[in-house]
Amino acid sequence: MDKREAIMREQGREGEREIFSPAPSLHFSPAVYFIGLIVVLIVAAAFRFYGLAWDGGYLFHPDERKIILVASDLALPSNPLQLFSTDSSLNPKFFAYGSFPIYLLRALSMFAPHTNFFVPWRDNSLVDLALLGRTLSALFDLGTIGFTFLLARRLYDARVGLLASACIAVTVLHIQLAHFYAVDTLLTMLVVATMYCAARFAQTGARRVMIAMSVLYGLALATKTSAVVLIVPMVVAVVHVKGKKEIREKREIREVRERKVQSARRVIRVWMARIWATRATLARTVAIALAVFFVTQPYALLDPIRFFGQVGTEWFVARGWLDYPYTRQYADTPPFLYHITQSTIWGMGLPLGIFAWLGSALFVWQWIRTRAWGDGFILAWALFYFLAMGAQYAKYLRYLLPLTPFLFLMASVAFSRITRHASRNKQYLARFAFSLVIGATFVYSLAFVSIYAREHPWIAISKWIYANIPAESSVIVEHWDELLPVSLRLGEPRSPTEYRITLFPFFDDDTPAKRDALVDALASSDYIILASQRLYGTIPRLAARYPMSSRYYRALFDGQLGFEPVMHALNAPTLDGVVLWADPFARVALKPPFTFDSFVFNWGFADESFTVYDQPVPIVFKKTRALSMDQLRVVLTNP
Repeated sequence: MDKREAIMREQGREGEREIFSPAPSLHFSPAVYFIGLIVVLIVAAAFRFYGLAWDGGYLFHPDERKIILVASDLALPSNPLQLFSTDSSLNPKFFAYGSFPIYLLRALSMFAPHTNFFVPWRDNSLVDLALLGRTLSALFDLGTIGFTFLLARRLYDARVGLLASACIAVTVLHIQLAHFYAVDTLLTMLVVATMYCAARFAQTGARRVMIAMSVLYGLALATKTSAVVLIVPMVVAVVHVKGKKEIREKREIREVRERKVQSARRVIRVWMARIWATRATLARTVAIALAVFFVTQPYALLDPIRFFGQVGTEWFVARGWLDYPYTRQYADTPPFLYHITQSTIWGMGLPLGIFAWLGSALFVWQWIRTRAWGDGFILAWALFYFLAMGAQYAKYLRYLLPLTPFLFLMASVAFSRITRHASRNKQYLARFAFSLVIGATFVYSLAFVSIYAREHPWIAISKWIYANIPAESSVIVEHWDELLPVSLRLGEPRSPTEYRITLFPFFDDDTPAKRDALVDALASSDYIILASQRLYGTIPRLAARYPMSSRYYRALFDGQLGFEPVMHALNAPTLDGVVLWADPFARVALKPPFTFDSFVFNWGFADESFTVYDQPVPIVFKKTRALSMDQLRVVLTNP
């Protein structure tokens, strides 16, 4: 064994040189790959910047709306000593997400565009902030694409980076979340950037790179606490750096491998020795990250009771230990499999989703065979993050965003490896198959962004309501959903106060008092408005908890309550007249109150968080047959 081979073995990169050497038929100059990256970024930008004012300034995304409201209220205190008070005007007093995205938006608010929407806010400054935030969100996602390319080029080669970047560019989940200013796109960019700096530090040991890695990690923590998992690949990177203090420990690792001792106790002892040998570097890394975290989220330290209380509440809700209405949609959903199926069908589209997940599984198998350090480094994030998110009770599709760039990177690596030794014809066939996957996903993305070219369903249904429902009519709307109709200017300002609205708490536990209140509301109401699937897509699935409310929804859609559907608004992804339908009735066995005139691909149920903000399906029911209170009570009581 020569010295070079011994070094490769010490780094866990056996056979890596052979695996990643580019095939002659697929090798291009670096300039070609960078030109390809520019093309990818242009395509990605077109998808992400298209239709940023998709909701007409109404801020229909609740998380985005909360962040905008908090950021708009921040101000420098008149007395510098007030900075340290829990009542400081710089204290967001909102820690469900980190403070860094809020402070960033407020700091850049001077660059917000000026708009003139008619919206139910005190002025258009909130809309201006939202459009600025959405622009930033799109830029963050473009940054994710760029850092993914750089990370792949650093660990593998530019070809792998270009493949992974192209996948992200046309991924619908990334495109959708770039149209909201929540924290997902910023978090994802910071995660990928941290991983890139960690990979550089592992290979170079440069102090400035370590500092950059630590700063990015601190910013990620100040964006969302789930970024804490990043400490795992950072430790892997730090202990990988060669130094004099590791010589004895490296000799032990080499001896372990030569004797093929693979016991868990031995592996743990070796890694503990590595960590101990680099404890000073790890301590500096953590110290810098915490310093950045407290600078960009100072009230985690200055207002700890509120901070830990809100973070703890979110943590308990995500794991199902606290019961909130907006997470009941995930009752009886399988861990891990739910994320995989929803992201495959809706988040990426079937061809790309299958490529990502199967390719990642093949990547894991390849790592088990080769134990290549680069593979293990990527898995130190991807595997631990997936285990942490997939096992949660709350399985919002957006939680997968910090994982998807690594799924594409792993799949691209596996794809490159299996085509490495293939004949030239098979390589061309593989490239053609990958082009079909990207092309099909591109078409899906075109269909998806069409929703941003049309009027939002809640605005469209509100126009119909004002035009067709007489003022002073009695209307039932649902608690925990959007209050419809929204305020509009239709020649003159129109407001929901024109109607006698009953906001009914359907998510409350079923009790005799709730039944009697519902009977009274149904008997005295002329219309029922369902803003989205939030309630009727969840409550009938929980019949044991909501027996009466489940019967209510079945009876409403079957016409047994004397109400008939008279109007709905639909804004599904559409391309050339073909509708991609996310069926909100698929899991609850309710009869859809409308049919389609065009050709429809029904892909089944989609995660509520994927459809309810930018493509909900509001439905209006009108009373056509008056039932007595006794008749209504019988319908709601009898199975």
